[in-house]
Amino acid sequence: MRKVALFAVLAIFLMSCSETKRVTYLQKVESLPVEVLQQKSLLADPRIVPGDLLSISVGSDSPESVSIFNKLSSSGTTENAMTSSSVSDNSTYLVDNKGIIDFPIIGKLNVGGMTRTEAEEFIKSKIYPQYVKKEPTVTIRVENFKIAVLGEVKAPSIYNVPNERVSVLEAVAMAGDLQLTGRRDNVLLIRFKGDGSKEVARINLNDPNLLFSPYFYLQQNDILYVEPNKSKARTAYTVPPMLTLSLSILSTLLGITNIIVTLTR
Repeated sequence: MRKVALFAVLAIFLMSCSETKRVTYLQKVESLPVEVLQQKSLLADPRIVPGDLLSISVGSDSPESVSIFNKLSSSGTTENAMTSSSVSDNSTYLVDNKGIIDFPIIGKLNVGGMTRTEAEEFIKSKIYPQYVKKEPTVTIRVENFKIAVLGEVKAPSIYNVPNERVSVLEAVAMAGDLQLTGRRDNVLLIRFKGDGSKEVARINLNDPNLLFSPYFYLQQNDILYVEPNKSKARTAYTVPPMLTLSLSILSTLLGITNIIVTLTR
């Protein structure tokens, strides 16, 4: 009896260790060499995609010379990078399905697929030196930068990111962390690229090398999907209605047969 109890305790302990390994993020990250930890994580410059709302401000040490390139704010004054950092609905540009925005004076500009830095330099080249004598500054912000976190998390939703920078761990935290029934070793990432194509990747939240993955920092419109583990998948199984009916009929027939056999003995 004592051997059976000891075996049961040992089995529970081993199962507990196994479950801990499944739910712990960045396992043994402290064992990574110092020179590895000092490596910089790749932070991609977001690429502009259709549907983006861009705040574009043109600044100069002579604001009057670039005021025609800045939309009017709701108060009726022009906004530029030198005088204001606030953005109103009237100062944003919607990127259409072809990646084009309608910019003051210059007209249609195709910025789809460009990074913010590339788009800033592109717009600057359209303004200087054709329209102004001094090189201006161009600042672009994605006002509707958002990500989606779905599946086995406590608060699945679409989340807006004001600073345009969010890591996969921060996204998990925003969603209230994963449920115990969520797989941490196989999170699905769906990424929409600037040219309209899609990229799919798998992320292992248990792996300490995630810190240096090109997917550690998320991009505009990224979708994270946390799959259920095997135990959750089993509980989600439902018996088809026809099978349920067949089993019910079979059970009834067996019951009747049992009664008949009992009465005829």
